[in-house]
Amino acid sequence: MRIIEYTVTIRPQVGLPRTETFRLVTSLLDPKLAPARQLATAYHQRWEIENGFAELKNRLRGAGFILRSRAPELICQEIYALLTVYQALCALQTRAAEHGGTDPDRISFTVTVQLARLAVAAQAAADATVLDAARHEVITELLAALLPTRRHRQCQRIKKPSTNTFEVRKRDQPRTPSNVHYTLKVTKRPT
Repeated sequence: MRIIEYTVTIRPQVGLPRTETFRLVTSLLDPKLAPARQLATAYHQRWEIENGFAELKNRLRGAGFILRSRAPELICQEIYALLTVYQALCALQTRAAEHGGTDPDRISFTVTVQLARLAVAAQAAADATVLDAARHEVITELLAALLPTRRHRQCQRIKKPSTNTFEVRKRDQPRTPSNVHYTLKVTKRPT
């Protein structure tokens, strides 16, 4: 295991800059193959693959979707088809971002899936000109529904305080007597 410690200086638009220390644990042991600076730079992109998995599993497939195939070869084919559609939708997002001069992260994958589903249904026997016009229309609609820009971290990373609203009782203090009294009445059941 290799531990890389590095600092990041955050310069907010308002207020003073601050520096935070991070520790990155990695199994990439060779510093020549994976320099510390390169790993630290890539660290902020760590959730991109998780977002991709969520898009593929939840937004593209839909809720409750299961693979229908029973044979391993057909399951592979079905997964390959899902990955192909996912790649095509990501390419559409990238093309829209390039066309609009914006960051691809600002284009909603959910909106991309919805627009693609609507556009594909009407393109069953279309020629190349009609398909190109439909693609251009989808790109225009994607750019009209951009996500807001990501805001920069404004708060320092600190341990959150406990949300326990009950007063903490010390062990050496006696318990306060309860106002509830229980009376048990035992009756003999007939046999």
